[in-house]
Order: sequence, then structure tokens, then C-alpha cells
Amino acid sequence: MSLPKALVDYLNSLRKENGIPSVNYANSGTSNLRARYMLDHNLFSHYDLEGVHPGYYFTKTSNYYGGEESIGMTFYGRPVLRDGVQVMREAKRILYRMVYEDEESNWGHRDSLLDPCFNYSDISVAWDSRRIFVVVTMISAWVDWVMTPRLQGNVFKMRGKVRVMSPTHVLVLRDEPHPGNVSRRYYTLGEVVAGVSPQGIYQGIETIRPTRWELGRNLDVEFPLDLEKGLTTVLVLGRDPRGISWSPLGQRRPGECKLLTYTLRT
Repeated sequence: MSLPKALVDYLNSLRKENGIPSVNYANSGTSNLRARYMLDHNLFSHYDLEGVHPGYYFTKTSNYYGGEESIGMTFYGRPVLRDGVQVMREAKRILYRMVYEDEESNWGHRDSLLDPCFNYSDISVAWDSRRIFVVVTMISAWVDWVMTPRLQGNVFKMRGKVRVMSPTHVLVLRDEPHPGNVSRRYYTLGEVVAGVSPQGIYQGIETIRPTRWELGRNLDVEFPLDLEKGLTTVLVLGRDPRGISWSPLGQRRPGECKLLTYTLRT
């Protein structure tokens, strides 16, 4: 069994201990890209050197679902890592700490790894004799796309069939990359600047009127979207109707799921 699949199996054992359904393994490409980047640049951060958040790389590697990143590392003062057995042992230790010893991160790793909304996970490890970087990408893949999300001209389009989850909101977020972001302990997709709705208005942010709008088992949405310099993310939120009982320890809202985190850069 490959290291990533073995680590997803271990994650599932942690989820089972907490009464959470297991996830499937996904080779998203994002975790490997991000882990190699951190090793190559000796940088432990959710952001790259330009200050770009990981949501951009999730979309860049053709993942048209909801995604979140958790990262961990261990640095040794002398060369100690020599083989995959040692790497596996330390990677499992990192995952365990993410779930059970995550106070310094306000339980953000723990809540992401255990969230029932996620049904897939991709875990990659990059290492040398002194350093090991672990990247976990949690994925909520509940939409069977007929038309994958895309921006055509200045119109954002998406069309698909939603399984299990109930979509509730379409939001637009913006973020300006800055090298100083690399020192942040956490990452965000940016500031919410607009909401998409065929009627009513969003308080405090712009309301965008869609040209197509079906938000249910059929997800068929089109709306005008003008990009500004930086990162623009289309976020689709949904509700988990399964009633799975679990208690986040951080800021997460139980039952609220990210069904799409689609980030564009200009």
C-alpha cells in the first residue's frame, strides 16, 4: 500500500474514534504539489512565497469541489530520517497531534480532519534526512458536474447534480496576495465581497443577480463576475442533512459544508 493511502487509512481510524464516517482516498495532486513546494523552499506555511493561499492550488490542479488544507512538519537537529518506515511513523504522529493536540491552532486542524462534510482526503509527505512536511487536503466531493465550474468572458457558470448535501449560498471572496502572508498561522480564502441571489439583498456586501439560478438537487447557476487584481474565489456553501453528531472545538459551524472553493488569479 502506498504511503498516502496508508495515511488516509490512519486518518479514518482517528475519525472512527470520534464517531465520524470515513473518507475515501483521492489523488488530487494538490497535497503532493504543496508538500514538495514546502520542502524545496524550506517554507512551512499555508501560503507560497508570493502570499497566495492554497485554495488557488486546489483549483489549479483541477479540483472542482470544496477543499481545505492542513499542514504539519517535524525538523530534526541531525539526520535521522532514513527510510519509509520512519517517515510513516512520524507522519502518523503528526496526524495524531493535529486531532488531539491542536490547541495552538485553535483546533482548526482537528475540526478540518474530522468534519463529516468531507468524503475524500489526499495526504502527501515530502521529506529529507532532517525535515518532514505533511499536507492534508480534505475534499467535499458531492457534485456530479455536467458543466465544471468556469469563467467564460465575465460570466461564471456551473451545472451539476448534488448528492446528499443541500446547497444554500453562493458567495464571492477576494484576497490580495502579499509575501507577508507566509508568517500567518492560519489561512483564509479572503474577504466576502458579494453574494449571489435572484431576490432579496445581502446585508453589508454586494448582491449579484444571476442569469440562471437553480440551487438544489440540480445546481445550475450563472452570474456576472468581474475579476479584480489578486485572487477571486467562488464559494458554494451547503447544509449537511444527515444529522451526524459531532462537536467542533474551534470556529466551525456543524453541518455547514463547503461544496465548492473555486479560486481564480489575475
